[in-house]
Amino acid sequence: MFSFLRKSKQAEPAPAPKKPQPAAAPVAPPPQPQFAASPAAASRPGEEIIVFENISAEAGSAIEEAAVYYANNMADQAQASLSQYLRDHPEKKEMQPWLMLFDLYQAQNNRSAFDELSMQFVVRFERSAPIWKMSAASAVASKTDPAQKDLLTLDSSLAIGPQLEKLRQLAQGANNARVNLRAIASLDPSGCRLMQEGLSSCRKKGKLLQLEGVEHLVEVVKKQVAAGGHGDEDRQAWLLLFELYQWLGREAEYEDLAIEYAVNFEISPPAWEAVKPAQVAAQSAPRKAVAAGGETGECFAMSGVISEASQPQLQDLSNYAADRQEVRIDMAEVTRVDFVAVGNFMSAVINLTQAGKKVLILDANEMVQALFHMMGMSDFATLIRKKPR
Repeated sequence: MFSFLRKSKQAEPAPAPKKPQPAAAPVAPPPQPQFAASPAAASRPGEEIIVFENISAEAGSAIEEAAVYYANNMADQAQASLSQYLRDHPEKKEMQPWLMLFDLYQAQNNRSAFDELSMQFVVRFERSAPIWKMSAASAVASKTDPAQKDLLTLDSSLAIGPQLEKLRQLAQGANNARVNLRAIASLDPSGCRLMQEGLSSCRKKGKLLQLEGVEHLVEVVKKQVAAGGHGDEDRQAWLLLFELYQWLGREAEYEDLAIEYAVNFEISPPAWEAVKPAQVAAQSAPRKAVAAGGETGECFAMSGVISEASQPQLQDLSNYAADRQEVRIDMAEVTRVDFVAVGNFMSAVINLTQAGKKVLILDANEMVQALFHMMGMSDFATLIRKKPR
């Protein structure tokens, strides 16, 4: 009955996360492996296999530390670690810490910091910097509705203010709007209440909202629920989590939460409403991917944060792979793989490999690639990225 709270407490990052050690592999002596792409033979036209070369011990240490911090949902500490390395080693031209910082800013939707880093990159490496990437959800939105734009991007603190008032107003006006939730890191009871009321009103009125980063927000709210008490203010996070499960169509998780809610607050939980969920950008599904030259291949697309709550997605992956020998997992829209959940993801990949399948992981961001390399993912899957055009 209480497994939900126990898992949430386990998933909460420790103040000083420990670096993982690969399962059956001794620590290699210096030089350390580099987390950088090499123009090796591509699996398909327009793709390159990611291989690992040698870099300095200083860069390797910063990369590992940042990867672990980020996997523990400590983005500020990851950013500080990478930024400190760049400041302390102005003479070095090791690109991977820069690429990780670019992807970290991209995941945080921090365009200004991304652009500033781009100028520094051009000076340091005398070549073009990575480009700001529009998310897949944004690209689809811009094609289907040229007038559509980011109507609402929420700040790191979910608290009462003009942004949440605007969310509540969306129920009365705009349809098919986008709400970016990826930056939210802390919750205020009043903010939880306003967001829950706004989302509930939109859902009941049939408004289509694209909730980008909703998996990330679910994890933040779950931690708040686990750490909270039994007062009226504490209930607001629970009610918001109920609403997010409604939008995601997760009735089983909703029911588990309802049991714990009744035990904790000694009142009846909200009832599940059989309303068709609106469009949510964080759901995963098989889709067609078009490689360079027009070659089309099917892949299993994942997005948002891969966490302990992603077990249904991993089951979907297993079902998808059942009748395939080559399993291509598109992680272009995955912002983070949680440190606690990376073992679950690796287990799913290992099971596919042991079943004789070839597993390819496409377009994971640099932060995720670093974590995968540390955990020995390359022993069971091939990491691939698209070649820049």
